[in-house]
Amino acid sequence: MTDRLGGYWLGSRLGGAVHDAYDESGTRYALTLLPTRPPGPVKAALQVRSLCVARVVDACLDGEAPYLVSEYVPGPTLAEVVGRRGPYGGDDLYRLAVATATALAAIHEAGAVHGGLTPDRVVLGTEGPRLVGLGTATDGSGATGDVRDWGRLLVFAAYGPAPPDGLNPPPDRTPAQPEPPGQAGQAGQAGQAAQPAQPAQPAQPAQPERLLDRFDRPLRELVLAALRRDPDRRPSAHQLLLSLLDVPQSQQGRLLPPEPVDDPPLGARAERLYLQLSRADQDLVPEVFLRLVGMAADGTDTRRHATRTELVTGRPPEQAAMDRVLRAYTEAGLIDQSDAGTDGVVIAQAALLRAWPRLHEWLDAERDGLAVHRDLTRAARRWESGGRRESDLFQEDDLDRALAWAASGRRRVTLSAAEQAFLDGGRALVRGRARGRRRTMAALASVTLVAVLAAVVVAVWREGSADGRLDQAMARVAASRARALRAADPVTARRLSLAAWRLAPVAEARAALADSAADPAVDVFADPYGGPHSLDALSDDGTRLAALTDGTIRVYDPLSRMQLAMTAAPAQSVRALAWSPDGRTLALVGVDRSYLWDTTSGAGVGRPFGRGLGAPGQQAAWFSPGGGLLFAAARQSGERWAWNLRTGRAAFVGQYAVVGPRDKVALVFAGTRSEVVRLSGRGARTPAPWLDRMPWEYTVFSPEGERVAIAEETGVQIYTLDGVPVLPARLRPSPGSLTFSADGQLLASTDSDRVRVWRVADGTRLTDRQVPAAGADRPVQAALAPGGRWLRVLAGHGTVLTIDLAHATPPPDPAGSAASICGRYGGLSQTDWDRYLAEVPYRPVC
Repeated sequence: MTDRLGGYWLGSRLGGAVHDAYDESGTRYALTLLPTRPPGPVKAALQVRSLCVARVVDACLDGEAPYLVSEYVPGPTLAEVVGRRGPYGGDDLYRLAVATATALAAIHEAGAVHGGLTPDRVVLGTEGPRLVGLGTATDGSGATGDVRDWGRLLVFAAYGPAPPDGLNPPPDRTPAQPEPPGQAGQAGQAGQAAQPAQPAQPAQPAQPERLLDRFDRPLRELVLAALRRDPDRRPSAHQLLLSLLDVPQSQQGRLLPPEPVDDPPLGARAERLYLQLSRADQDLVPEVFLRLVGMAADGTDTRRHATRTELVTGRPPEQAAMDRVLRAYTEAGLIDQSDAGTDGVVIAQAALLRAWPRLHEWLDAERDGLAVHRDLTRAARRWESGGRRESDLFQEDDLDRALAWAASGRRRVTLSAAEQAFLDGGRALVRGRARGRRRTMAALASVTLVAVLAAVVVAVWREGSADGRLDQAMARVAASRARALRAADPVTARRLSLAAWRLAPVAEARAALADSAADPAVDVFADPYGGPHSLDALSDDGTRLAALTDGTIRVYDPLSRMQLAMTAAPAQSVRALAWSPDGRTLALVGVDRSYLWDTTSGAGVGRPFGRGLGAPGQQAAWFSPGGGLLFAAARQSGERWAWNLRTGRAAFVGQYAVVGPRDKVALVFAGTRSEVVRLSGRGARTPAPWLDRMPWEYTVFSPEGERVAIAEETGVQIYTLDGVPVLPARLRPSPGSLTFSADGQLLASTDSDRVRVWRVADGTRLTDRQVPAAGADRPVQAALAPGGRWLRVLAGHGTVLTIDLAHATPPPDPAGSAASICGRYGGLSQTDWDRYLAEVPYRPVC
């Protein structure tokens, strides 16, 4: 099977002739291969517009492989749901009937027919039932056949795949056959609703209207009318729809899938797996996939078969990590290693080249050099298998082109040991020939001194020029890698910028030093045991990091990098961690129960209490500002609870509450019935209808407890407790979770990969910085240290950045910036140099 058809990249087979497919932008579609003579009027199918029909967006009918492209609708089919959960009943049948009749009416109005309406072609999506397969099949019975199939579909939904005897609809009669008693009746004229079928005669052995006892009368009569054997006596789809809309039960919402739809596109699956890997393993993912992409003769991307040996040979320190990456993507069905006899590795589905935006970005960044790299890989393999003959080495233009690419044309591809040895061999050959020319010059000086001298000068110049170009190219590479690393590790990024400047003072190195000087992030700490499945929490003042990995909880001081405490985690799975306001007690919310650990006591985790979070997905836990309440919530499921640690009882049952300082006041969000509740004294309640439609999860009290900041879609606003706005202009943009400084003068806001801080008094934005992505279910956490100068941010994989809010960007001064980096951070260590700049020998830079 080809990787592409027209402008569509093919993924897995969805069933029959239908494939998962993606266009150049990565948009997902369903592509159906058609027979040589396509069924039905495909052009009419392209004109259908209905929210209840998967729209046909493209068709190719003239090529060797005709195909039709339609919207992809994620969700289970009606056949799958009925097979797993049993038949539908009551109002659900009306919801199904209306959606499918609406779809057929739109199809017929456009002059098309479906021709294959079965339970397998009704998908229960997140917006309700949708018909799929339009334009791909027809039984030749036209619009009346669609109506008949609509009736059969409703019978299936009500009774399942095996309806009672007598409910199996008979085949359509021929024009010569009379309408049997019990199914006669007048269908409405055009534009009118279908009339009920007449009751069946008792003498007839089959009495469908009595057997259709799972339908109430209005729907039963419509189903019977649709199932009449005489096609001419069936109502039209439009008549069915009008009749259904007259029934109140049809107006009661949409029929939705019974469980949340989990059918992510190919790229989302790859990205989710990437984010679950450790940082070290993530660094190898582009290395793997870029080696599995080739280039066709017309310059388009293609899948390339590589060998596992090519990917792992010569990487002893990384071999275990490379094996983990290959295993993870193979188990996910994104890489295929099934051809064990050839040690082969290939991208399992060509569509991944466009469906995964991250891979597409990697390809765009490396595209100009992919052909050079492929030539280098083949030549290095030939040189190795041929006994490393000099004649197989690159020379002159081929060598220059490969060296230039290795030095500056790549971003995420690391040379294998064989490729590096091949290039080293080529350079050694050039230098050896230069030395040979020098010896020849000495021996023949008395004969052709001038000519030989000129040749040697050219050779020596070429050798020195190549080395100079390599230093300049590697300076650009170091600058590029510093830029890519700066968000996650500003310290190493500074050292790489310094190395770039010392290698060669090119413009890119100058810019990298300037970026380092302007970066307000001045320190970074990463949990040495952190991984994709770790849980982390940062204390309110940013001085304590709790990290749970593989059943062990560790507490660190991110500033000194010292481990302060360690203990075993509870036996049950822990869903979320939270620090108490005083930074002493850590709460652990498990699946069934919760726990407290006094991290300063030297004892282990305390006894279980209260509740847990059973639902998967994004989970969070937090203390109230006074420390008397513990909250927990699972965002996707809506599960949420609060536990009063003083009384040992549940609090705010069934309510969405945000508690203020010292646990004295709370906002209870309940639409127009929202309230401000005083938690001391008599518990006075003040109506707060202004909280209607406000996001409780993005609301935080100011330290004095008389104002709240709320991150709305239009920006951040601060309100008094009676709803009066405080700020003259909203703070923008408004990404999500909010945190006040202890004195209330600063406000920090975080989303999944960015942090911003404003000065409340005048709305000045003090910092706006990208941080390492924490993942969809692990939002970034910000902590403003006392004094207001330091901001600490907990991001992905237990990484804590320290940001200087008083940082000022100095004027451009590369020499001064280099000296400052040397004085504060030093240069790259030998280990880091080998990791980031393995292409050139290590050299001290400070």
